[in-house]
Amino acid sequence: MIRRTLVDAQGFKDWRERVGLTQQQVADKLNVTRTTIQNWEGAATPIPQAVDMSCEIWEGRLKQEDPNRGPVTLVYSDGPMFLDPYGPRRRPAMMRQEAYPTNTAALARVEQLWGRRDFHNPFIIEQSGEPLWNVVELGRVVDGQDAAAPTLVKLLKTIAGDIRASSTIFARGPKSLTPAEAKTRQLAIEAQADELDRIAASGLQAIIGDQRLIEDVFSRLIALGTRAPDSLVSNVHQALVVFERNDGATEPHVRLEQGGYVLDYKGYEITWPKVRHDSSRWIVNLASNSPHLLARLGGRTVVIDDFASLENAIEKARQHVDELV
Repeated sequence: MIRRTLVDAQGFKDWRERVGLTQQQVADKLNVTRTTIQNWEGAATPIPQAVDMSCEIWEGRLKQEDPNRGPVTLVYSDGPMFLDPYGPRRRPAMMRQEAYPTNTAALARVEQLWGRRDFHNPFIIEQSGEPLWNVVELGRVVDGQDAAAPTLVKLLKTIAGDIRASSTIFARGPKSLTPAEAKTRQLAIEAQADELDRIAASGLQAIIGDQRLIEDVFSRLIALGTRAPDSLVSNVHQALVVFERNDGATEPHVRLEQGGYVLDYKGYEITWPKVRHDSSRWIVNLASNSPHLLARLGGRTVVIDDFASLENAIEKARQHVDELV
């Protein structure tokens, strides 16, 4: 394969726009000033060969970190792709495709589906057909190991940082503010950034469960004469729409399998036998087919019981999962 070169000014600018970065963002990545980037793009100064090589190495990663990257397609199978020639026969897995306007929206759907029995081998591709995320990389996103991936939680933290950094810039209205009034306004804006950080720290399920908290923060910011970056707010809304639109798909009805009943809940399985073995209490088992989710249970099936009813035992299992995620 012939290596692309970015050493000319237009090539460097094309690369920056292709990965969706501003001149300041590139400057921060390369640890140089924005003026230096402007000089490179304007051909006022030559672009160092080391920078050319760094850009090529970083391109794939920078695309992944871009929340606005899109449109993209999420591709996955509804069963394991491997077929054991010596095992029991089963139907072949079917491939599924789902279109999303942005990288963030597709990642939201991956977080929603991860760990389900009908979600295997996911990857995300761009309109060009080039891969954006593979299954291993998506696993790190879901596990929280990829802190820079533009997930809903990450975007809320990014917005909080942006608001805090620009807290002195706001619409002052027709009446001039005294220094004390301006400081009070700045602290009020920073308090909203703190609230976004608190919401992000509450975890994905809590965020999805009470989206109104985010809307309230955005409304208060506008009332204070400022606002979160439009593109980031748009991506937050797109992610929330994904979770809301597909909410029913994350919790299928109880199904009967050999030996007992199974209820899927947020990537975990709550199971109980068809015939109650202990007449003094109701017992359900909590486990997962996903290794990383099972690890959160200590690597073993958790047994949960209740002396009043099966419904109470199931609810206890749900609460246990909610505490984990």
